[in-house]
Amino acid sequence: MSLLSPRRTRTASMIRPCHHHRAWHHAVRTGLVVVLCALTTLLSGCGADGPLSRLMLKPDHIIQERVPDPAYDKLFPYYVELCATSQLTSKDKGAGGVAGHAVMYIKGACKDDDAPFPQLRRCRRIATEYDDPEHGAGISVGRWFRNVNWVAVPGYKLFYQGNLEPGQRLTREHWEATLQEAIDRGVFRGVELQDFPSATGDRSLRGFMAQHSIGTDFALQFARSSFCARMPITEPMLDEVIAFLNDKNTEYATGEADYNWSLFADNCVHTLRNALAAANIWSPLSVRQVKLLHLFQLAVPANEFVNLAQLGTGTGGEDIGDYRQIQREDLPRDAFYEFFWRPTQPGALVKTLPVHEPNDIYDTSFRLFTLQSPFRMGKTQAAIDLLSDPAYVDLGANLQLFHDRYAAILDGRDARADMLASVRGSRYRRVERLYYDYVAQQKAEVDAMLARLPTLEAAKMQDK
Repeated sequence: MSLLSPRRTRTASMIRPCHHHRAWHHAVRTGLVVVLCALTTLLSGCGADGPLSRLMLKPDHIIQERVPDPAYDKLFPYYVELCATSQLTSKDKGAGGVAGHAVMYIKGACKDDDAPFPQLRRCRRIATEYDDPEHGAGISVGRWFRNVNWVAVPGYKLFYQGNLEPGQRLTREHWEATLQEAIDRGVFRGVELQDFPSATGDRSLRGFMAQHSIGTDFALQFARSSFCARMPITEPMLDEVIAFLNDKNTEYATGEADYNWSLFADNCVHTLRNALAAANIWSPLSVRQVKLLHLFQLAVPANEFVNLAQLGTGTGGEDIGDYRQIQREDLPRDAFYEFFWRPTQPGALVKTLPVHEPNDIYDTSFRLFTLQSPFRMGKTQAAIDLLSDPAYVDLGANLQLFHDRYAAILDGRDARADMLASVRGSRYRRVERLYYDYVAQQKAEVDAMLARLPTLEAAKMQDK
Protein backbone atom coordinates (compact mmCIF):
# COMPACT_ATOMS: atom_id res chain seq x y z
CA MET A 1 0.00 0.00 0.00
CA SER A 2 2.25 2.76 -1.20
CA LEU A 3 1.27 6.36 -0.46
CA LEU A 4 1.19 8.80 -3.34
CA SER A 5 1.26 12.58 -3.24
CA PRO A 6 -1.88 14.11 -1.71
CA ARG A 7 -4.92 13.81 -3.94
CA ARG A 8 -8.07 15.87 -3.81
CA THR A 9 -11.31 14.46 -2.51
CA ARG A 10 -13.93 14.22 -5.22
CA THR A 11 -16.82 16.33 -3.94
CA ALA A 12 -19.85 18.20 -5.16
CA SER A 13 -19.52 21.86 -6.18
CA MET A 14 -17.96 24.06 -3.49
CA ILE A 15 -19.51 27.30 -4.77
CA ARG A 16 -21.17 29.18 -1.91
CA PRO A 17 -24.94 29.48 -2.41
CA CYS A 18 -26.41 32.90 -3.16
CA HIS A 19 -28.31 34.69 -0.38
CA HIS A 20 -31.74 33.96 -1.83
CA HIS A 21 -30.94 30.23 -1.91
CA ARG A 22 -30.00 30.01 1.75
CA ALA A 23 -33.53 29.42 2.95
CA TRP A 24 -33.91 26.56 0.51
CA HIS A 25 -30.61 25.02 1.63
CA HIS A 26 -31.70 25.36 5.26
CA ALA A 27 -34.93 23.52 4.45
CA VAL A 28 -32.98 20.79 2.68
CA ARG A 29 -30.66 20.36 5.64
CA THR A 30 -33.61 20.25 8.04
CA GLY A 31 -35.37 17.65 5.92
CA LEU A 32 -32.17 15.66 5.67
CA VAL A 33 -31.80 15.57 9.44
CA VAL A 34 -35.42 14.46 9.89
CA VAL A 35 -35.14 11.65 7.34
CA LEU A 36 -31.77 10.52 8.69
CA CYS A 37 -33.16 10.40 12.22
CA ALA A 38 -36.15 8.35 11.06
CA LEU A 39 -33.91 6.00 9.10
CA THR A 40 -31.52 5.60 12.01
CA THR A 41 -34.41 4.85 14.35
CA LEU A 42 -35.73 2.23 11.93
CA LEU A 43 -32.36 0.58 11.46
CA SER A 44 -31.78 0.46 15.20
CA GLY A 45 -34.87 -1.72 15.69
CA CYS A 46 -33.04 -5.01 15.44
CA GLY A 47 -34.31 -8.30 16.75
CA ALA A 48 -36.93 -10.83 15.83
CA ASP A 49 -39.78 -8.52 16.86
CA GLY A 50 -38.29 -5.15 15.93
CA PRO A 51 -39.29 -3.01 12.91
CA LEU A 52 -36.13 -4.09 11.09
CA SER A 53 -37.28 -7.71 11.09
CA ARG A 54 -40.15 -6.78 8.77
CA LEU A 55 -37.67 -5.62 6.14
CA MET A 56 -35.80 -8.90 5.88
CA LEU A 57 -36.17 -12.14 4.03
CA LYS A 58 -36.04 -14.96 6.52
CA PRO A 59 -35.05 -18.62 6.06
CA ASP A 60 -38.64 -19.81 6.45
CA HIS A 61 -39.71 -17.55 3.58
CA ILE A 62 -37.54 -19.19 0.94
CA ILE A 63 -35.80 -22.29 -0.26
CA GLN A 64 -32.20 -21.28 0.34
CA GLU A 65 -30.39 -22.88 -2.58
CA ARG A 66 -31.60 -22.24 -6.12
CA VAL A 67 -28.94 -22.66 -8.80
CA PRO A 68 -29.42 -22.51 -12.60
CA ASP A 69 -29.19 -25.78 -14.51
CA PRO A 70 -25.62 -26.97 -15.14
CA ALA A 71 -26.38 -26.86 -18.87
CA TYR A 72 -27.04 -23.11 -18.70
CA ASP A 73 -23.52 -22.03 -19.66
CA LYS A 74 -23.58 -24.15 -22.80
CA LEU A 75 -26.61 -22.26 -24.02
CA PHE A 76 -25.88 -18.67 -22.98
CA PRO A 77 -22.42 -17.33 -23.88
CA TYR A 78 -22.61 -13.99 -22.02
CA TYR A 79 -24.50 -12.85 -18.96
CA VAL A 80 -24.35 -10.53 -15.98
CA GLU A 81 -25.30 -11.60 -12.48
CA LEU A 82 -26.11 -8.89 -9.94
CA CYS A 83 -26.04 -10.26 -6.39
CA ALA A 84 -27.14 -9.00 -3.01
CA THR A 85 -25.22 -10.66 -0.22
CA SER A 86 -26.40 -10.95 3.36
CA GLN A 87 -24.85 -9.62 6.52
CA LEU A 88 -21.54 -11.24 7.44
CA THR A 89 -21.31 -12.71 10.94
CA SER A 90 -18.01 -14.10 12.17
CA LYS A 91 -18.07 -16.56 15.05
CA ASP A 92 -15.13 -14.67 16.55
CA LYS A 93 -15.62 -11.03 15.49
CA GLY A 94 -19.38 -10.50 15.39
CA ALA A 95 -21.60 -9.02 12.66
CA GLY A 96 -20.96 -6.62 9.79
CA GLY A 97 -23.30 -4.10 8.16
CA VAL A 98 -26.98 -5.02 8.19
CA ALA A 99 -27.62 -4.05 4.54
CA GLY A 100 -25.05 -6.55 3.27
CA HIS A 101 -23.10 -5.98 0.08
CA ALA A 102 -23.66 -5.90 -3.68
CA VAL A 103 -21.41 -7.62 -6.21
CA MET A 104 -21.62 -8.60 -9.85
CA TYR A 105 -20.33 -11.54 -11.84
CA ILE A 106 -19.78 -11.09 -15.57
CA LYS A 107 -19.50 -14.14 -17.80
CA GLY A 108 -17.28 -13.25 -20.74
CA ALA A 109 -15.25 -10.56 -18.94
CA CYS A 110 -11.92 -11.65 -17.44
CA LYS A 111 -9.42 -9.95 -15.15
CA ASP A 112 -6.63 -8.28 -17.14
CA ASP A 113 -3.49 -9.59 -15.46
CA ASP A 114 -1.27 -7.25 -17.48
CA ALA A 115 -2.93 -4.06 -16.20
CA PRO A 116 -1.20 -2.08 -13.41
CA PHE A 117 -4.51 -1.70 -11.52
CA PRO A 118 -7.82 -3.61 -11.72
CA GLN A 119 -9.12 -3.75 -15.28
CA LEU A 120 -11.16 -6.16 -17.39
CA ARG A 121 -10.67 -7.66 -20.84
CA ARG A 122 -12.81 -9.87 -23.02
CA CYS A 123 -12.29 -13.53 -22.16
CA ARG A 124 -10.37 -15.38 -24.86
CA ARG A 125 -13.05 -18.01 -25.40
CA ILE A 126 -16.66 -18.73 -24.53
CA ALA A 127 -16.37 -20.97 -21.48
CA THR A 128 -18.93 -23.61 -20.62
CA GLU A 129 -17.55 -24.80 -17.26
CA TYR A 130 -17.25 -22.91 -13.99
CA ASP A 131 -13.67 -24.05 -13.43
CA ASP A 132 -12.49 -22.64 -16.77
CA PRO A 133 -10.12 -19.71 -16.02
CA GLU A 134 -11.65 -17.89 -19.01
CA HIS A 135 -15.20 -18.14 -17.66
CA GLY A 136 -15.56 -14.65 -16.19
CA ALA A 137 -14.82 -12.34 -13.29
CA GLY A 138 -16.50 -11.05 -10.16
CA ILE A 139 -16.67 -7.30 -9.50
CA SER A 140 -16.73 -5.81 -6.00
CA VAL A 141 -16.67 -2.14 -4.99
CA GLY A 142 -14.65 -1.43 -1.85
CA ARG A 143 -15.39 1.00 0.92
CA TRP A 144 -11.70 1.35 1.79
CA PHE A 145 -10.27 1.64 -1.75
CA ARG A 146 -8.44 4.88 -2.50
CA ASN A 147 -7.15 4.92 -6.08
CA VAL A 148 -9.73 2.57 -7.64
CA ASN A 149 -13.45 1.93 -7.29
CA TRP A 150 -13.60 -1.86 -7.75
CA VAL A 151 -11.52 -5.03 -7.91
CA ALA A 152 -11.88 -8.00 -10.27
CA VAL A 153 -11.81 -11.54 -8.91
CA PRO A 154 -10.80 -14.11 -11.56
CA GLY A 155 -13.11 -17.07 -11.97
CA TYR A 156 -16.46 -18.26 -10.69
CA LYS A 157 -15.11 -20.65 -8.08
CA LEU A 158 -12.78 -18.22 -6.33
CA PHE A 159 -15.41 -15.47 -6.42
CA TYR A 160 -18.36 -17.43 -5.07
CA GLN A 161 -17.13 -20.66 -3.52
CA GLY A 162 -13.62 -19.84 -2.39
CA ASN A 163 -12.64 -23.11 -4.14
CA LEU A 164 -14.62 -25.21 -1.65
CA GLU A 165 -16.27 -28.40 -2.84
CA PRO A 166 -19.81 -29.33 -1.75
CA GLY A 167 -19.72 -30.75 1.76
CA GLN A 168 -16.06 -29.81 2.34
CA ARG A 169 -15.55 -28.18 5.74
CA LEU A 170 -14.39 -24.56 5.77
CA THR A 171 -11.42 -24.74 8.11
CA ARG A 172 -8.96 -22.07 9.14
CA GLU A 173 -6.35 -23.75 6.93
CA HIS A 174 -8.55 -23.54 3.82
CA TRP A 175 -9.46 -19.95 4.70
CA GLU A 176 -5.76 -19.01 4.86
CA ALA A 177 -5.01 -20.83 1.60
CA THR A 178 -7.84 -18.99 -0.20
CA LEU A 179 -6.61 -15.66 1.13
CA GLN A 180 -3.15 -16.43 -0.23
CA GLU A 181 -4.54 -17.47 -3.61
CA ALA A 182 -6.34 -14.13 -3.97
CA ILE A 183 -3.03 -12.39 -3.23
CA ASP A 184 -1.11 -14.60 -5.66
CA ARG A 185 -3.65 -14.00 -8.44
CA GLY A 186 -3.28 -10.25 -8.07
CA VAL A 187 -6.80 -9.33 -7.01
CA PHE A 188 -5.41 -6.27 -5.20
CA ARG A 189 -2.44 -5.57 -7.45
CA GLY A 190 -2.06 -1.79 -7.81
CA VAL A 191 -4.76 -1.01 -5.23
CA GLU A 192 -4.09 1.66 -2.62
CA LEU A 193 -6.21 1.77 0.51
CA GLN A 194 -7.73 4.39 2.74
CA ASP A 195 -6.92 4.33 6.45
CA PHE A 196 -9.06 1.29 7.24
CA PRO A 197 -10.03 0.18 10.77
CA SER A 198 -7.97 -2.69 12.12
CA ALA A 199 -8.83 -4.70 15.19
CA THR A 200 -5.41 -6.39 15.13
CA GLY A 201 -3.27 -3.41 14.20
CA ASP A 202 -2.13 -5.19 11.02
CA ARG A 203 -2.06 -2.51 8.28
CA SER A 204 -0.62 -4.75 5.57
CA LEU A 205 -2.50 -5.77 2.44
CA ARG A 206 -2.92 -9.25 3.88
CA GLY A 207 -4.26 -7.74 7.09
CA PHE A 208 -6.83 -5.73 5.13
CA MET A 209 -7.91 -8.76 3.10
CA ALA A 210 -8.27 -10.86 6.24
CA GLN A 211 -10.35 -8.26 8.06
CA HIS A 212 -12.41 -6.66 5.31
CA SER A 213 -12.19 -8.53 2.01
CA ILE A 214 -12.45 -12.30 2.24
CA GLY A 215 -16.12 -13.24 2.39
CA THR A 216 -17.01 -9.82 0.96
CA ASP A 217 -15.03 -9.30 -2.26
CA PHE A 218 -14.26 -12.96 -2.92
CA ALA A 219 -15.10 -16.37 -1.42
CA LEU A 220 -18.58 -15.00 -0.82
CA GLN A 221 -20.06 -18.28 0.39
CA PHE A 222 -17.55 -18.47 3.20
CA ALA A 223 -19.56 -15.82 5.05
CA ARG A 224 -22.63 -14.62 3.16
CA SER A 225 -25.78 -15.86 1.49
CA SER A 226 -26.19 -14.48 -2.03
CA PHE A 227 -29.31 -13.64 -3.99
CA CYS A 228 -28.53 -13.12 -7.67
CA ALA A 229 -30.44 -12.00 -10.74
CA ARG A 230 -28.88 -13.44 -13.89
CA MET A 231 -29.53 -11.72 -17.22
CA PRO A 232 -28.17 -12.81 -20.63
CA ILE A 233 -26.63 -10.00 -22.69
CA THR A 234 -25.21 -9.66 -26.18
CA GLU A 235 -21.55 -9.40 -27.10
CA PRO A 236 -21.73 -5.63 -27.88
CA MET A 237 -23.45 -5.04 -24.53
CA LEU A 238 -20.65 -6.92 -22.78
CA ASP A 239 -18.15 -4.53 -24.35
CA GLU A 240 -20.08 -1.52 -23.01
CA VAL A 241 -20.14 -2.91 -19.47
CA ILE A 242 -16.39 -3.60 -19.61
CA ALA A 243 -15.65 -0.14 -21.01
CA PHE A 244 -17.64 1.60 -18.27
CA LEU A 245 -15.92 -0.28 -15.47
CA ASN A 246 -12.45 0.17 -16.95
CA ASP A 247 -13.03 3.90 -17.45
CA LYS A 248 -14.20 4.30 -13.86
CA ASN A 249 -11.07 2.73 -12.38
CA THR A 250 -8.84 4.60 -14.82
CA GLU A 251 -10.43 7.88 -13.74
CA TYR A 252 -9.33 7.33 -10.15
CA ALA A 253 -6.03 5.54 -10.78
CA THR A 254 -4.67 8.17 -13.16
CA GLY A 255 -6.53 11.27 -11.94
CA GLU A 256 -6.04 13.68 -9.09
CA ALA A 257 -9.02 12.63 -6.98
CA ASP A 258 -9.44 9.77 -4.55
CA TYR A 259 -12.42 7.46 -4.51
CA ASN A 260 -14.46 8.17 -1.39
CA TRP A 261 -17.19 5.67 -0.65
CA SER A 262 -20.52 7.08 0.54
CA LEU A 263 -23.41 5.12 2.04
CA PHE A 264 -26.03 7.32 0.41
CA ALA A 265 -24.30 8.82 -2.63
CA ASP A 266 -21.69 6.40 -4.00
CA ASN A 267 -21.80 2.92 -2.51
CA CYS A 268 -21.34 -0.58 -3.91
CA VAL A 269 -24.69 -0.48 -5.74
CA HIS A 270 -24.14 2.71 -7.75
CA THR A 271 -21.20 1.39 -9.76
CA LEU A 272 -22.87 -1.92 -10.60
CA ARG A 273 -26.18 -0.36 -11.58
CA ASN A 274 -24.46 2.25 -13.73
CA ALA A 275 -22.29 -0.38 -15.44
CA LEU A 276 -25.50 -2.08 -16.59
CA ALA A 277 -26.99 1.27 -17.52
CA ALA A 278 -24.03 1.79 -19.87
CA ALA A 279 -25.44 -1.12 -21.90
CA ASN A 280 -28.98 0.39 -21.82
CA ILE A 281 -30.30 -2.30 -19.48
CA TRP A 282 -31.90 0.31 -17.21
CA SER A 283 -31.45 3.93 -16.13
CA PRO A 284 -28.32 5.12 -14.31
CA LEU A 285 -28.29 6.24 -10.70
CA SER A 286 -26.64 9.60 -10.16
CA VAL A 287 -23.83 10.00 -7.62
CA ARG A 288 -24.00 13.81 -7.77
CA GLN A 289 -27.52 14.55 -6.55
CA VAL A 290 -28.48 16.77 -3.65
CA LYS A 291 -28.01 14.64 -0.54
CA LEU A 292 -31.68 14.75 0.41
CA LEU A 293 -32.63 13.27 -2.97
CA HIS A 294 -30.35 10.27 -2.35
CA LEU A 295 -32.52 9.35 0.63
CA PHE A 296 -35.49 8.89 -1.69
CA GLN A 297 -33.46 6.74 -4.11
CA LEU A 298 -31.45 4.66 -1.67
CA ALA A 299 -29.18 2.18 -3.41
CA VAL A 300 -29.73 -0.96 -1.31
CA PRO A 301 -28.20 -4.25 -2.54
CA ALA A 302 -31.27 -6.46 -2.07
CA ASN A 303 -33.55 -3.91 -3.73
CA GLU A 304 -31.40 -3.84 -6.86
CA PHE A 305 -31.37 -7.63 -7.01
CA VAL A 306 -35.18 -7.58 -7.01
CA ASN A 307 -35.30 -4.74 -9.54
CA LEU A 308 -33.10 -6.58 -12.05
CA ALA A 309 -34.90 -9.87 -11.45
CA GLN A 310 -38.27 -8.26 -12.12
CA LEU A 311 -36.95 -6.58 -15.26
CA GLY A 312 -35.54 -9.81 -16.65
CA THR A 313 -38.53 -11.99 -15.78
CA GLY A 314 -41.17 -9.46 -16.84
CA THR A 315 -42.79 -9.48 -13.40
CA GLY A 316 -42.22 -5.76 -12.92
CA GLY A 317 -44.94 -4.69 -15.35
CA GLU A 318 -43.27 -4.88 -18.77
CA ASP A 319 -45.57 -6.20 -21.52
CA ILE A 320 -43.32 -8.06 -23.94
CA GLY A 321 -46.15 -8.29 -26.45
CA ASP A 322 -46.53 -4.50 -26.77
CA TYR A 323 -44.01 -3.33 -29.35
CA ARG A 324 -45.32 0.23 -28.99
CA GLN A 325 -43.75 0.38 -25.54
CA ILE A 326 -40.33 0.18 -27.17
CA GLN A 327 -40.95 3.26 -29.27
CA ARG A 328 -42.48 5.33 -26.47
CA GLU A 329 -39.64 4.99 -23.95
CA ASP A 330 -36.01 5.99 -24.42
CA LEU A 331 -34.25 3.07 -22.72
CA PRO A 332 -36.18 0.23 -24.39
CA ARG A 333 -35.88 1.98 -27.75
CA ASP A 334 -32.11 2.48 -27.44
CA ALA A 335 -31.49 -1.10 -26.29
CA PHE A 336 -33.65 -2.54 -29.04
CA TYR A 337 -32.28 -0.52 -31.94
CA GLU A 338 -28.65 -0.64 -30.81
CA PHE A 339 -28.43 -4.21 -29.52
CA PHE A 340 -31.59 -5.91 -30.87
CA TRP A 341 -32.23 -6.86 -27.26
CA ARG A 342 -35.08 -6.84 -24.77
CA PRO A 343 -34.54 -7.25 -21.01
CA THR A 344 -37.44 -9.66 -20.47
CA GLN A 345 -36.10 -12.78 -22.12
CA PRO A 346 -35.34 -16.49 -21.71
CA GLY A 347 -32.46 -17.22 -19.38
CA ALA A 348 -33.24 -14.36 -16.99
CA LEU A 349 -33.25 -16.39 -13.77
CA VAL A 350 -32.80 -15.88 -10.06
CA LYS A 351 -30.55 -17.96 -7.86
CA THR A 352 -29.56 -18.21 -4.22
CA LEU A 353 -26.36 -19.48 -2.67
CA PRO A 354 -26.36 -20.10 1.10
CA VAL A 355 -23.40 -19.68 3.42
CA HIS A 356 -21.24 -22.76 3.01
CA GLU A 357 -21.67 -25.57 5.51
CA PRO A 358 -19.97 -27.09 7.45
CA ASN A 359 -18.23 -23.90 8.56
CA ASP A 360 -15.72 -23.36 11.37
CA ILE A 361 -15.43 -19.59 10.95
CA TYR A 362 -18.76 -17.93 10.11
CA ASP A 363 -22.32 -18.12 11.35
CA THR A 364 -24.45 -19.83 8.68
CA SER A 365 -27.84 -18.39 9.70
CA PHE A 366 -29.31 -15.98 7.18
CA ARG A 367 -31.38 -12.83 6.83
CA LEU A 368 -31.32 -10.54 3.79
CA PHE A 369 -32.18 -6.85 4.18
CA THR A 370 -34.57 -5.08 1.79
CA LEU A 371 -35.40 -1.43 2.36
CA GLN A 372 -39.09 -0.53 2.15
CA SER A 373 -42.03 0.55 4.22
CA PRO A 374 -42.73 -1.89 7.09
CA PHE A 375 -46.39 -1.67 6.07
CA ARG A 376 -45.85 -2.51 2.38
CA MET A 377 -43.79 -5.59 1.88
CA GLY A 378 -43.39 -5.21 -1.88
CA LYS A 379 -39.68 -5.96 -2.30
CA THR A 380 -39.66 -8.84 0.15
CA GLN A 381 -42.76 -10.39 -1.36
CA ALA A 382 -41.44 -9.95 -4.90
CA ALA A 383 -38.28 -11.86 -4.00
CA ILE A 384 -40.32 -14.63 -2.38
CA ASP A 385 -42.60 -14.88 -5.43
CA LEU A 386 -39.70 -15.08 -7.87
CA LEU A 387 -37.90 -17.75 -5.88
CA SER A 388 -41.08 -19.77 -5.50
CA ASP A 389 -41.91 -19.90 -9.22
CA PRO A 390 -40.16 -22.68 -11.20
CA ALA A 391 -40.31 -20.54 -14.35
CA TYR A 392 -37.76 -18.17 -12.83
CA VAL A 393 -35.39 -20.64 -11.16
CA ASP A 394 -35.48 -23.70 -13.44
CA LEU A 395 -34.01 -23.40 -16.94
CA GLY A 396 -36.33 -25.92 -18.58
CA ALA A 397 -39.47 -24.31 -17.14
CA ASN A 398 -38.15 -20.88 -18.09
CA LEU A 399 -37.51 -21.86 -21.70
CA GLN A 400 -40.94 -23.42 -21.98
CA LEU A 401 -42.54 -20.26 -20.58
CA PHE A 402 -40.89 -18.10 -23.23
CA HIS A 403 -41.67 -20.59 -25.98
CA ASP A 404 -45.34 -20.19 -25.05
CA ARG A 405 -45.08 -16.40 -24.75
CA TYR A 406 -43.41 -15.98 -28.12
CA ALA A 407 -45.81 -18.37 -29.82
CA ALA A 408 -48.77 -16.41 -28.44
CA ILE A 409 -47.30 -13.11 -29.67
CA LEU A 410 -46.78 -14.46 -33.19
CA ASP A 411 -50.22 -16.07 -33.26
CA GLY A 412 -51.76 -12.82 -32.09
CA ARG A 413 -50.10 -10.93 -34.88
CA ASP A 414 -51.60 -13.25 -37.48
CA ALA A 415 -55.02 -12.89 -35.90
CA ARG A 416 -54.84 -9.07 -36.09
CA ALA A 417 -53.45 -8.92 -39.62
CA ASP A 418 -54.72 -5.83 -41.46
CA MET A 419 -54.62 -5.90 -45.23
CA LEU A 420 -54.50 -2.07 -45.41
CA ALA A 421 -51.85 -1.50 -42.72
CA SER A 422 -49.15 -1.06 -45.36
CA VAL A 423 -50.90 1.95 -46.88
CA ARG A 424 -52.33 3.61 -43.76
CA GLY A 425 -48.98 4.45 -42.19
CA SER A 426 -48.09 4.38 -38.52
CA ARG A 427 -45.37 5.74 -36.23
CA TYR A 428 -44.91 2.15 -35.07
CA ARG A 429 -44.51 0.62 -38.52
CA ARG A 430 -40.72 0.09 -38.36
CA VAL A 431 -40.59 -1.05 -34.75
CA GLU A 432 -43.50 -3.42 -35.36
CA ARG A 433 -41.72 -5.10 -38.24
CA LEU A 434 -38.43 -5.34 -36.34
CA TYR A 435 -40.12 -6.56 -33.18
CA TYR A 436 -41.88 -9.46 -34.83
CA ASP A 437 -38.61 -10.39 -36.52
CA TYR A 438 -37.01 -10.32 -33.05
CA VAL A 439 -39.74 -12.48 -31.51
CA ALA A 440 -39.51 -15.01 -34.34
CA GLN A 441 -35.73 -15.18 -33.90
CA GLN A 442 -36.06 -15.54 -30.13
CA LYS A 443 -38.60 -18.32 -30.49
CA ALA A 444 -36.35 -20.21 -32.90
CA GLU A 445 -33.46 -19.94 -30.42
CA VAL A 446 -35.65 -21.09 -27.53
CA ASP A 447 -36.92 -24.06 -29.54
CA ALA A 448 -33.32 -25.03 -30.34
CA MET A 449 -32.38 -24.78 -26.65
CA LEU A 450 -35.33 -26.91 -25.60
CA ALA A 451 -34.28 -29.54 -28.13
CA ARG A 452 -30.69 -29.58 -26.79
CA LEU A 453 -31.50 -29.43 -23.09
CA PRO A 454 -32.25 -33.14 -22.43
CA THR A 455 -28.95 -34.21 -24.03
CA LEU A 456 -26.97 -31.59 -22.07
CA GLU A 457 -28.60 -32.54 -18.79
CA ALA A 458 -27.98 -36.23 -19.40
CA ALA A 459 -24.31 -35.57 -20.13
CA LYS A 460 -23.99 -33.59 -16.89
CA MET A 461 -25.55 -36.40 -14.89
CA GLN A 462 -23.01 -38.87 -16.34
CA ASP A 463 -20.13 -36.58 -15.37
CA LYS A 464 -21.16 -36.58 -11.71
